[in-house]
Amino acid sequence: MKKSLLALSVIAVAASANAATVYDKDGTSLTIDGRVQSVFYNGNHRKAAEKDSSIQNSARFGIGGKTQLADWVSGIGYTQWDATDGSSHENFEARDQYVGADFGEFGLVKAGRFLDSTYSVEAATDIYEDAAGNVQGKHNGERRGGQLQYTYDNYGFFAQAGVQTAQDNAKLVDSKYFNNDNDKFAIDSGFNGALGYTIDDVVFGPLSFKAGYSYVKGQTDNDLVKNDEGKVTNGNAFNNFKHANASIAWGNVDSGFYVAALYEHAALRNATDTQKIVNDGFELAAGYAFDNGVSVIAGYENSFYHKKDMTTGEKTDKAIVRRIPVFVNYAINQNFNVWTEAGFNAGSSASAEDVVDHARETLFSVGARYTF
Repeated sequence: MKKSLLALSVIAVAASANAATVYDKDGTSLTIDGRVQSVFYNGNHRKAAEKDSSIQNSARFGIGGKTQLADWVSGIGYTQWDATDGSSHENFEARDQYVGADFGEFGLVKAGRFLDSTYSVEAATDIYEDAAGNVQGKHNGERRGGQLQYTYDNYGFFAQAGVQTAQDNAKLVDSKYFNNDNDKFAIDSGFNGALGYTIDDVVFGPLSFKAGYSYVKGQTDNDLVKNDEGKVTNGNAFNNFKHANASIAWGNVDSGFYVAALYEHAALRNATDTQKIVNDGFELAAGYAFDNGVSVIAGYENSFYHKKDMTTGEKTDKAIVRRIPVFVNYAINQNFNVWTEAGFNAGSSASAEDVVDHARETLFSVGARYTF
């Protein structure tokens, strides 16, 4: 019946492990969580001017609630926002927003805005800050509204299933190669799911296997809203989007050895079904967390992009992104940590810059974060 730290991060009402309970009486509780951070980026991150080094600040804030409805079920609600983000974002912007029912060991159901089921697979290598994520994160790096999801995580088994309802101007693919710098899609419907199993205490930690799949259908014909000039205004039209992944993780990120591997496949068919945009890739990560709070993680990312003509089968606009991220973190206590991170080119093609910003450049950053 013990749940893994990774699973708890997926289904918990409060997104932060440091969430503070500000009210707890008669079966009803209220928690708050958040963070504030400042990060120094070298010029290749392009956070300011053309290629100038810059210190950027950001913040996040969340509120969660839980109330006992019966002996076997509790009602839950959670909302979280990104606040200030550098100098370009000075307002609150929604991240997770959902309501649901927690059935204890029988699982949890929630409806609203969040990442779909394939993220539970990607989480195995989502352990860096800014210098990684060229495979994971691109196809599930943003929250979508209109979702209903069930999660079960018990006795070593993990299962997640979700449905996607219609949404206008919805975030779908966080990649300029797929969305032409306009991540607003007209979604009709969809479904997603993930399965996994964790074996406790294999030599130096738990061994976890997971696989996921997501299918999203685009709006077509009369569903598309057009203005007087004939331009679609409720999002980019597309036929369908498919995303499949699998991961293996061994150990704990915050204690002792940790190794992980992730494989991703994503394909977006255009509205006329004449072109398919494809990305295949994998990520490897290995590290060690010392008892004094210092952890070191390094990895390798390899991602291949191409566009396929559905009539001729010809592949064009090919690009290969190969990167090596290195991350060193010092958790001084449960509330305050500092880190340094670097990302290096490992043989990306010349066309990689057209797919991923600074794919062929060396990135470097130093940051500090307070979490509450």
